[in-house]
Amino acid sequence: MPRFTHTFSDGLEIDIDLKRSAKKNLILRPIDGQTVSINIPPFLSAARLQQWLSENESLLRQTLAKTPARPLTNPSEKPAWVWYQGVQTALTATSHATITLQPSEIYLPEKSWPQQQTHLRRFLQQRATEYLLPRLSDHAAAMDMHPAATALSNAKTFWGVCRHRTGIRLNWRLIGAPEFVADYVCVHELCHLPHPDHSAKFWALVNRHTPHTATAKAWLKAHGHELFVLG
Repeated sequence: MPRFTHTFSDGLEIDIDLKRSAKKNLILRPIDGQTVSINIPPFLSAARLQQWLSENESLLRQTLAKTPARPLTNPSEKPAWVWYQGVQTALTATSHATITLQPSEIYLPEKSWPQQQTHLRRFLQQRATEYLLPRLSDHAAAMDMHPAATALSNAKTFWGVCRHRTGIRLNWRLIGAPEFVADYVCVHELCHLPHPDHSAKFWALVNRHTPHTATAKAWLKAHGHELFVLG
């Protein structure tokens, strides 16, 4: 079955598994949190398929949402580790009353996992605010591009989004990604200010401001689902 990558208008990349055995209508089926199977009629051209994909992003997102991102473990069970700025960071219970971050280890108060999970999400969201938004501002200043506003999001289907009227929002879970990945997403969204599409000019501008485009995209494809272990 042919597989290819489709890029949404906000930069999200998903895999499309393509079949050509449908008699008339397109048939969509979720495979996992990053892949959709599409069965199309044999007569549908590649150009028409690309047009359909561009015109039906909301439907593709709804299909993706039917299959949640793969967790490292059962969501009801405590994972052994989480990603933090590109490092697999162990989760360790401690008698301390607050969460403590150490190199390669996060110490959690001795409570039930649901309580630890809630506190850990809040802790990481705060770290994301302190880490991602200043990073985005630094890139904006260096590139002389100024979004209307900047904020974090709790999105399940994109790493960043740029709108001229509302500004740029970054997924807080990027606190788990390596620095070069966070930099790539920041640059990617800023480049949507002059280029709202994914044209050749857009990618030329992205690559001009970050040398890590291919590596960052590969990391997100390989490990992005692991950033959702806390929900």
